[in-house]
Amino acid sequence: MKLNLVIAGVGGQGNIFASEVIAQYAMKKGYNVFGTETIGAAQRGGSVVSHVRIADGPIYSPLVPQGQADYLVGFEPMEALRYINLTKPGATFLINRSQVPTISINMGLDRYPEEGEIIKTLSEAASCGYAIDATKAAAQMGNTIYTNVILLGALSKICPQLEPEGILEAILGRLKPKTHEANRRAFALGQELVSAPEAKVL
Repeated sequence: MKLNLVIAGVGGQGNIFASEVIAQYAMKKGYNVFGTETIGAAQRGGSVVSHVRIADGPIYSPLVPQGQADYLVGFEPMEALRYINLTKPGATFLINRSQVPTISINMGLDRYPEEGEIIKTLSEAASCGYAIDATKAAAQMGNTIYTNVILLGALSKICPQLEPEGILEAILGRLKPKTHEANRRAFALGQELVSAPEAKVL
């Protein structure tokens, strides 16, 4: 088994939590896990990217090499684009449709690409793709804090190497019991959203 994942987002979206959950799940399954995060100046519009590498053999670097990512998960659409070079032929992408414009975009110095442009560009590098609005769904649950758990639910649905029961167990094991029910619902919602026909964009 060999699986390379890249999770790209911006500060506060919980992608480090997500990468730690996946790593914990894989270690419990007995796999070797190596990973790292690159944390930018998030408060000034920087990005946060997590690399998670899982294998039943040796792993020599925590960074996913260029052209080797099996899955690219964009907690923020344009952040996914920044790391498109890491995907390998045949990769799958999963993006959260909710945008977090950079400071330069907010100042009118740059423009945010249309969603269609983002998906088209990602589609040129991957062979399978999904897009859901996890942030909107989390807000409808009452708190955008559930965005990352919704995306983990969606990822566990489309990534055969990540068993949903094990991922959910790893999530709940890191959270206070009083939050478990809401996070179970968020996880199930992510699975439901990514299963909808409109979520499959490639």
